[in-house]
Amino acid sequence: MEAGLVHGPFEARLRRAPQGEETSGWEFILRHCQTPPELAAFGTTWYNPPAMNIHSRSLAAPLDYASIEKGIPARAVMDLIKRGRLAREDVFRAIPERTFKRRLAARGKLRLEEADAVARILRVNALAQWAFREEAAARAFLDLANPALKNRIPRRMAQTDAGAREVEALLHRFVYGDYS
Repeated sequence: MEAGLVHGPFEARLRRAPQGEETSGWEFILRHCQTPPELAAFGTTWYNPPAMNIHSRSLAAPLDYASIEKGIPARAVMDLIKRGRLAREDVFRAIPERTFKRRLAARGKLRLEEADAVARILRVNALAQWAFREEAAARAFLDLANPALKNRIPRRMAQTDAGAREVEALLHRFVYGDYS
């Protein structure tokens, strides 16, 4: 790959490293977020992404209030971990590992606060996946310190509601091209 500018969907311009040089995580993210081929013919780098419904059946876990209030079964959370929808570390930050294992053994459900934390993590993961349209880029975004978040890691910020809201706001600004 030769040195040059990346013209991504959000008019981001970033110098690419010459072949053989290390690239930062942000270069990886921007390089993999190119204008969709169907819009390239119009010569525009801006596009309106499809609407996202975080409550759709396509997501792996129920995120509506009624489901959270009833409690998400611990086995369902374990299935999400096994399928790669949730990181084990994220779950254990929200629910102590011993508590989670005890709930699994008893075939119990998560309490309201625990189910809410798991739903919040799923929501942030799904929003990153939607914004980047690629699992690897979404994972890189969630795992790297972000200058727009005062060099905090989005995955860790999602532990709290306030942090998750900041990450979600950043993702929406990114998708719609607002870099303020």
